[in-house]
Amino acid sequence: MTRARLIGLGQMGSGIARNLLAAGVSLSVADADAERVAALVAEGATPAADDVDEEFVLLSLPGPPQVEAVCLGSEGLLARMAPGAVLVNLSTVGVDTARRLADEAAGYGVETVDAPVTGAADGAAAGTMTIMVGATAEALTRARDVLDPISERIVHLGPPGAGTAGKLLTNMLWFIHVTALSDALSLAVASGLDPVKFGELVRASAGGSWVAEHDLGNVLADDDDPSFTLALCVKDLGLIGDLEAASGYASDLAAAARARFGEAHERYGPQRGELAVTRLAEERAGVSIRAAG
Repeated sequence: MTRARLIGLGQMGSGIARNLLAAGVSLSVADADAERVAALVAEGATPAADDVDEEFVLLSLPGPPQVEAVCLGSEGLLARMAPGAVLVNLSTVGVDTARRLADEAAGYGVETVDAPVTGAADGAAAGTMTIMVGATAEALTRARDVLDPISERIVHLGPPGAGTAGKLLTNMLWFIHVTALSDALSLAVASGLDPVKFGELVRASAGGSWVAEHDLGNVLADDDDPSFTLALCVKDLGLIGDLEAASGYASDLAAAARARFGEAHERYGPQRGELAVTRLAEERAGVSIRAAG
């Protein structure tokens, strides 16, 4: 039986844990919130012990500071993992952090799989996420025991750091699409179009996208989708900025999305759902893009 530990039971981690349990993985769990741990223990998991003896350790944490705090240092996770174990980082971090984890892990004889995910909280719950992987082919083959049960597609992009780069760039497109969709909806209503009918047109046109399929209904229903917060959007957009700086190419569109989400974060608060950003466009246009508006 595959033995694994999952650290982080938030919006994504809880769904991931349940799919691992459903696949018959012997799973231990840890989270700063004891209630989240208790909920998963009631469903068949065990509380993570101090000794780290599982073959696989998975991380589903908010960002680089949390991942580095858990993993690094003489008392950190990597130092306590058994040689030959595999660290699977499902969190969205920076490329430098992903590569540093791989380098530090190698010193302890631990393999790493840089494996950020996409598909939102509902995809995590359904086990239909796409996972972008940066790892050796051998490490990925081993990690499939814990990746296949939680995903519908795995894309191997290269060595550690490549998965993170892929994730940041797909998030860049996501944030740009949300920003563009909110502008188009606001312009549509300002031009006399019904937002629901316009939304149907978008989905059936060249303007369609995953955002139109997944998020447009929430916007029309006045649901900001609290499963992914503005704080996380701003964090990821900052990491995208780091990627741009390292590459020497800065995207004007990414900068526009960064400014828009930064303003929404300031205006509505860090814990507001990511789709609150659409409210800025409708306020500026003096219209409502909500179905009941």
